[in-house]
Amino acid sequence: MRRALRKVLFAAALCAAPAAMAASAAAPSVAADARRDELIERLGLVPLNGEAGLFRVLRVSDLEVTAGDGRSPASNAIYFMLTPASPQNHLHWLYSDDYQSLIEGGPADYYLFLADGSVAHYVMGRDVAHGQTPFVPVPAGAAKAIVLRPEAPYLLVGSVLTPAWSPGRERIGGDAAFIERYAGKAAWATPAFLRALIGPNFGQVLGAEGQDLSLVLDAQGQILWAGLQLTEQQAAIEIRKHAGAGPSRPLHIRVERGAPDALLQRLRGVARDAGIEVDIQKAP
Repeated sequence: MRRALRKVLFAAALCAAPAAMAASAAAPSVAADARRDELIERLGLVPLNGEAGLFRVLRVSDLEVTAGDGRSPASNAIYFMLTPASPQNHLHWLYSDDYQSLIEGGPADYYLFLADGSVAHYVMGRDVAHGQTPFVPVPAGAAKAIVLRPEAPYLLVGSVLTPAWSPGRERIGGDAAFIERYAGKAAWATPAFLRALIGPNFGQVLGAEGQDLSLVLDAQGQILWAGLQLTEQQAAIEIRKHAGAGPSRPLHIRVERGAPDALLQRLRGVARDAGIEVDIQKAP
């Protein structure tokens, strides 16, 4: 009787094992999803235009340095996140050094394209014994793309750029010339893969390099220059820089329907204090 009971229990355990294993596998996934959503909400992360991913500006330095394109805050710091819904940070070039430190999650692949024509690959993660790294330094004048690995629930990093980021110090996108230059520089650098890293920005360049300052205020309260987001502090810095380059040049601001009027008035005040006129165009 006992032997028969043991057989029944053993058979039941065998039947229940797949379901138990599935439940065990699902539990970490559910917990990771909940943690990701909590981080997005508590850290105030929002979609990043052009590059993709989620971000939030934490600080722009009060210290000033002289960069190749003029005076600039010494640095700025942001949170940046990739998720399964936005798993790739598309190819983009930065004027500044970009130091990225892992906070949570991963792994993710970092693909770097250096100014001398060489390439580099890092895996951001905590498994140092198997070649991963919790810190990726990206030198000034390099382009990069980041891809979240399929098994990763998210990637959250802290990024410090020096000198500080500006839409005028970034180029998002790539073209056939980029692919021709870097194809074959590593086994992974195939033309098809490089094209995939460029993503939806192939054949175009997003950014404000060489452009006069022209702002857009949208209905969500975002400040945009060349389609890229600025905080109010960053916008004020750009307005003062614009004024310093020539006070006779007006500041153009396009105001979309529903844009907060209080924000517009504050930006007008910054321009007035900097001694420049404001040309406001309101959307119908």
